[in-house]
Amino acid sequence: MPEFAHPFVFLLLIPLIVGAVWQWVRDPAAIGVPAATLYRPNAKKSRRPGSRHFILLLEVIAGALIITALARPQQSVEVVPVTKEGTDIMIVLDFSNSMDLYDPDPGNTSRRNNEDIVKGELVDRLAVARQQIGRFIGRRSGDRIGLAIFGHRAYTACPPTLDHDFLTAQIDQLINTLLSVDERGTNIAAGLAAGINSLVDYGERRKTIILITDGENTINDPVFTPIEAARLAAEKDITIHAVAIGSDHPHATPDRAWILQNKSFNTKAIEKLATTANGRFFRSTDVEGFETVMDTIDTLETTSRTQPAIIYRRDLFPALCMAAGILALTTFILRRTLLHQIA
Repeated sequence: MPEFAHPFVFLLLIPLIVGAVWQWVRDPAAIGVPAATLYRPNAKKSRRPGSRHFILLLEVIAGALIITALARPQQSVEVVPVTKEGTDIMIVLDFSNSMDLYDPDPGNTSRRNNEDIVKGELVDRLAVARQQIGRFIGRRSGDRIGLAIFGHRAYTACPPTLDHDFLTAQIDQLINTLLSVDERGTNIAAGLAAGINSLVDYGERRKTIILITDGENTINDPVFTPIEAARLAAEKDITIHAVAIGSDHPHATPDRAWILQNKSFNTKAIEKLATTANGRFFRSTDVEGFETVMDTIDTLETTSRTQPAIIYRRDLFPALCMAAGILALTTFILRRTLLHQIA
């Protein structure tokens, strides 16, 4: 049943009905006749509806339609609630110098690796991370996702947002020279703190940090140790999934060869961070492994979220106005053609 935004307008029907009844029962205008003999005193006046009554009826209907249109009839349309998956996610990315290293096939020679780098067939860890993060975001349309990077300090590149185009643009700006060499340490505690601060004030949705790093913590943060940050995340109901990336035999270009001096990676501390914050630890040594890890996390981070029903009102008055206009035009034409009256 339609609803009316201005039902009081129907009060206009009262004068319309009164006027219509008066026009219906009143005697029509008459014309003079030349002789009284033409008048028959015993003749009965006809009360049958005539052409003027038909026109009056059309006019009353047109008026009623206009009044109804002024009352603004509306029809409520309800969209069935939809259940979607939704999680608030902060991706915390290592921006240390070792992210400039490459992870080629173990059987490749150093010369082959350099040739592949020139051809663009072999890219560094940071480029691989950008690719896989972008791919992950593309599959999470219902999630708010943010990004933080950490070197000696942590930086929030983007708070959790549904504007994934903006987030992707921020990721594309993560080039190797964004921070200087002296700023590119591995302060995991600061990175986790940035992720926690970005998520803690959000609502009741599931909150998750995805930590991506290729090395152990090398910077003593003045506020937290990494394990203390993980405990704080657990207290705030924030899950941490930790992804350790990089092979045991990385390759470096000649200008980055000094990075290989500290290439060892004991992942036990990273694994402990994940278990402390109720998450999972993953190890990836190549591009394919990294892709599989992100696919697994995509599967893990699914929580049901029911969107409220969307209700809107559709106006029905345009059709009534059109019908009233057609009737008014019809009566105008009839009065001057087929049912022409002499006033």
